[in-house]
Amino acid sequence: MNSAYSTKLRFTLFILIAFVCICPLYAQYYEQSAASSSNRFIDVGYLQRTFEPRYSNTSPDSLMIAYRRIMPTIGFREGMVDVTFGYTRFSLRGQDRTSVFAAITVGNEFPLTFSPTHGIFLPLMISTDYTRSDNTGTDKENFNIGSLGIGAGLKYRFRQPRFEFSIHAIEAVHWSFEGFNTGTGFSAATTGEVMFMFRNAVLFDGITLGYRVRYQTWNMNSDFFDYKSLSHGAFLGVMF
Repeated sequence: MNSAYSTKLRFTLFILIAFVCICPLYAQYYEQSAASSSNRFIDVGYLQRTFEPRYSNTSPDSLMIAYRRIMPTIGFREGMVDVTFGYTRFSLRGQDRTSVFAAITVGNEFPLTFSPTHGIFLPLMISTDYTRSDNTGTDKENFNIGSLGIGAGLKYRFRQPRFEFSIHAIEAVHWSFEGFNTGTGFSAATTGEVMFMFRNAVLFDGITLGYRVRYQTWNMNSDFFDYKSLSHGAFLGVMF
């Protein structure tokens, strides 16, 4: 692993730790709002993930990465801190390859309407993600991209003492960097989610059921790494 990549990784980790530590301070401002969210849960689920080159990718067919696979996921959420990790294997030109996806968002949400039971919110967040999809050649031919950026969107939430429903859509823009090279670029991600929460469920503080979708594109300095992905799937969470 070269020094440039190590420096980028250390910097990214430092930023993430700082944001995770600061985030609870944001939540305190809205803790009196009946429509604000401070739920905490872990979840497991899956993503139907499609990964393929963009039209701007000029690599020969023998070097392109493309697959469509189910990716199991595990996650953690507390308020506006959301962590998701996924892993899967796929076949590429007759070889068994691996793919990893990780994403962390940290932020705050601002009410646009005011009600004790429901509201429309403006989420603002720091967004970071990491995607690795192995190629059949050397490590430098793998798709190995990290991204760090900001996002904003719109959320609706309806809340009752034992039930909560929310739906949101968020657009994020990122600065991206290659894992084994000094190349950089731009990444845009559009995410959406529908979620139901049932509090005081049998044996648990509550359970969550949800469905999410994520569409992301990468436009790097090297056209070799111009790719896009579409992921969507369900998850089940346990509150604690």
